[in-house]
Amino acid sequence: MAEENEECFADLTVDMPFKKTFANEQEKEPLITMLNVFLEKVLRHPIVDVSIKNPYVPGQTSENRDSIFDILCQDSEGGRFMVEVQVGKQSYFIKRVFYYVCMAIANSGQKGDWDFDYPPVYSLSFMNFDLEDFGNDDVVQHFGICNLAYPEIRLGHMGMAFVRLTMFNKTLDECHTLQDKLLFSLCHAHELNSKPEQFGEEVFEKIFAIARISNFTVSERARYEAEMRNERDQYAIRMTAINEGKAEGRAEGIAIGEAKGVAIGEARVLDLMANGYDYEQIKKILKSKSES
Repeated sequence: MAEENEECFADLTVDMPFKKTFANEQEKEPLITMLNVFLEKVLRHPIVDVSIKNPYVPGQTSENRDSIFDILCQDSEGGRFMVEVQVGKQSYFIKRVFYYVCMAIANSGQKGDWDFDYPPVYSLSFMNFDLEDFGNDDVVQHFGICNLAYPEIRLGHMGMAFVRLTMFNKTLDECHTLQDKLLFSLCHAHELNSKPEQFGEEVFEKIFAIARISNFTVSERARYEAEMRNERDQYAIRMTAINEGKAEGRAEGIAIGEAKGVAIGEARVLDLMANGYDYEQIKKILKSKSES
């Protein structure tokens, strides 16, 4: 049993433990399982093996921005997969991911004679925030290319999956599928003292063994603690900005309300005076109005 306030397992949405768990060349099963589970709807066939690549995707020109994903890998058929966890909210996050998918497609082009038969590119983004763009409550959102008149006709050239971690609210006892168990692990591993007994699949033995902080090297532990301090600092900054914004909004709202109240009151008095009411009559009318 862990001491109070001491984590047994790392927070899997933090950079170092996420990469240690899912970008592990010596232990690929967690990554393969994650890709098959969350991209099942768009994959042409299940993934049986992957090779983990340098996550650096260069821009096509000096003006284009390069991109670095948490994980960049390729399956045995040549398909490319870009995986990331995004904590800070970005208003145009979907456009950003689409831009990087297009960049990866452009980078797959070949010099000389080429018929544009590039391998499919998929992105898998875990989001620790939400966007209004989705318009529904589904935890996993899939985007791709389809015929608008016949949505069932889809092209497998590219696909984007967005996983809304903030929308996942199942309890441990409600997690029955692999997807549920993976989501619960991502959201709550750092709150647990042991691997849940319900998570009997071998892949979770590996995930929780890799995420166990006591198994980290000294340098991994130091890096993780530094990343957690940075996460807490960023959270404190965001909450301070939000609270200051709320306070400013309340003050502005009170000022506007008072101004409107004075304006309405003045307009009411002038209206009564225009209709021949004297001062005492107006006082009585306004008093009865305020008491009703």
